[in-house]
Amino acid sequence: MEAVTETASNAWTSTKRALSSAPPNDAYLRWDAQGVEQPVLDEETKTDKVAEIMNRMQRHNFDQHRHAYRATHVKSQGIVKGTLTVPSDLPPHLAQGLFAQPGSYPVCARYANEPVFLQPDTVPGPRGMGLKVFNCPKSEPRITDVAGNEESNTQDFLFNNAPMLELTDIDTTLDIMALREKHFDNPTALSAATKLRTDALKQNAPGMLPNTNIISHSMYTQSAFRFGEYYGHLALFPILDEQTKTKSSTQSVSSSDPHNVLKDWLFDYFNHQPAKYEFKIQLGTDPSHHPTEDASIVWDEATAPYQTIGYIEFPVQNSFDHERRVFWEDHMRLDPWRGLEAHRPLGSVNRVRKGVYARSTKQRDELNARESYDIQNVDEIP
Repeated sequence: MEAVTETASNAWTSTKRALSSAPPNDAYLRWDAQGVEQPVLDEETKTDKVAEIMNRMQRHNFDQHRHAYRATHVKSQGIVKGTLTVPSDLPPHLAQGLFAQPGSYPVCARYANEPVFLQPDTVPGPRGMGLKVFNCPKSEPRITDVAGNEESNTQDFLFNNAPMLELTDIDTTLDIMALREKHFDNPTALSAATKLRTDALKQNAPGMLPNTNIISHSMYTQSAFRFGEYYGHLALFPILDEQTKTKSSTQSVSSSDPHNVLKDWLFDYFNHQPAKYEFKIQLGTDPSHHPTEDASIVWDEATAPYQTIGYIEFPVQNSFDHERRVFWEDHMRLDPWRGLEAHRPLGSVNRVRKGVYARSTKQRDELNARESYDIQNVDEIP
């Protein structure tokens, strides 16, 4: 049956490719080509407004819990250490940046719920993974327009379990964050408010995501990044049978489950089994088909097929070690702008992040009387 399904899928993909007006799949476009990025007026002013809203929501969390959290992805579900392996047989168009040379790099990743508040796991919604890669090649130039980045040796990647981001662009982000602040304590009212928007289906899509064991989820950057000479969307796909079989109904969250059931399932999984992901990229060929400025558009795999660039493996371990969790939440700084020039964030949503993340970290540190910094060695993490 699987063979029949795969054959039908391949046939449909081939048909879509034949009918598409996109350039050939291997006509990869340079990251700095005309039209790849198209900044709009007043981005700095709008970014400041988003940052102010996010800071107020952080303060709201602090007033409730007497602890400051990140501006999003507030609830930790697990933190694990592992290894990124770059294979030795990558073709030239994939041997870019961090992936230019074969080798292995230590990594640490945090699984989390996306909302800005401590949401019960029984409520469906986006789940994310923040990944920090250590010991990046010193020969790779770093982004220079972020203070202090030149001395670092890490690369951060941020993923969510949906290939699109409903926040879309800077204007939509500002609108939605204003609604989230207004209805911070009333998710029902927030849902009702978003349903009145012209993009209601898009804004409510996150609540339609399957509420299953996080270990089974594919993870996507959603927004675009430079990839050496080119640009693309990155993703992680679970490949072990033990991971994918948790998609079954027995691992779907029910309303009667504990509020921390996703953490418990992740803990049970890593207590007995390793996890492995295939690291892949879609490379863009045309901004009209593969845009950076609208993060809500899913790039069609018929015109931008996923290509493997590496593997990430996490061995058996305690995924909810409290010393590690507290260290990450109080000291770890994750920001894709503090990385390699070869993986520079692109597009409207990422330009917003550049202004928001630093201010979010500053407020969290001030309220918690802690210091976040660029961890340079995976062994610094408990």
